[in-house]
Formats: sequence, structure tokens, C-alpha cells
Amino acid sequence: METELTILNSLRIYQPKNGYRFSQEPFVLMKNLELKDRCVFLDYGSGCGIISVLAAKINGNCFVYSLESNKEMRQIVEKNLRLNNLNNISVIDKPDKLKTNSVDIVVSNPPYFLEGSYRKSTKFFNEKFESESLDEMLIDVRRVLKNKGVLKISYHPTRLVELLGKLDSYGFGVKYITPVYGNRKKEASFIIVESKFGTKNYTIVKKAIYLGEFQYF
Repeated sequence: METELTILNSLRIYQPKNGYRFSQEPFVLMKNLELKDRCVFLDYGSGCGIISVLAAKINGNCFVYSLESNKEMRQIVEKNLRLNNLNNISVIDKPDKLKTNSVDIVVSNPPYFLEGSYRKSTKFFNEKFESESLDEMLIDVRRVLKNKGVLKISYHPTRLVELLGKLDSYGFGVKYITPVYGNRKKEASFIIVESKFGTKNYTIVKKAIYLGEFQYF
């Protein structure tokens, strides 16, 4: 797979030249996320590993697992770990590599469009379409998370009702919802939902984020 280097201030990340590429969502997900020493962090569906790298840079004393099923993408993650001199990230291919109730925080920026509902990109064939159902993901996450462990996920506004219903059915209490807009004149581009496993719903809708005003670093 051909890659290209993306440089954002001090951050250097290889990602596919033609394939699933990150946008603003990983940075919004990770902004102001507190990672305590020795916490176990899972980047679920890591792609090129951008979220894993950000987590490792936030706290070099946490344990980061970068979960990616695609072999070529895992190779890119490994390349990015060497590039950024990170040694607190383990790259895994299956969630069953993790013990039950062993993870403190899960963050995911999954492809969330349903194939057939949106026009395919001629340049990036699988750019935005989910390869795993929401149910499959939540079953995996529910098993590995500790009680009151955090799941933070970005999702499309058109599927927000579905996401909230699924989270509730799998035992996640929704704590925060943050709408994210490209600018103040547009509809929301995506939604950030933070929940805790094994808790009740007590939901706060946080102030909107506008990407044109968002400080990444």
C-alpha cells in the first residue's frame, strides 16, 4: 500500500495515499482527554494509528492497544510508532487478544456510513463505509472494558438515535454528547458521544465545536 507523510506541527504520520484517511475527528476525540498513568487505552479500529499515537503522546506512562484487522494498515501503524519513537503501543489484530474487563478507555473513529446509503468515492473506495456492524463493535467493547470504563466515539448525526439506543441496550450510560460543525452556518458534521459501561444514563449536551475555530494542538 502506497503511503504519504502528513506533518501537523510536531506530529508526523504516514497514512494511505489512496485509502481510508483521517480527518479532524481523531483530534476532536482526543482533545482534553485525561489519561492517567498506567491506564489501559484501546484505539478500536485504528486505521493508520493516529488516535494511538495521540494517546501515547498525551501520556507515555499509559498502555495503548492499537486494534486493526487489516494487515496492511497494521504495518502502517508499526511504521508510525517507529517514526514517532513510541514504545508504549501494542498493535493487535483481534479484540480477543485483550483480557475481559482489562481496558479503562476505548476511543473509536469508525467508518459509519452504510453502504448503499451514500455515494461511493471514486478515489477512496472504502473511505467511509463500515466494515463491522455497530452491534459487533459494542459486544467487543463491552467485554474488554472495566466496570465504569469509558467509550468515546464519533458518529454521524443521521445515526445518532441508533447509536444511543444500542449503547443503552448494551449497558452503556451516555454521559456527554458534543455536536461538531464545520462552521456556524452548516449542519453538524459529526457527533462525539462519551459513555460509561455499567452506569445509568445521565446525559449532558456540551457546547458545540466549530472546526474552523478548533485548536488542534
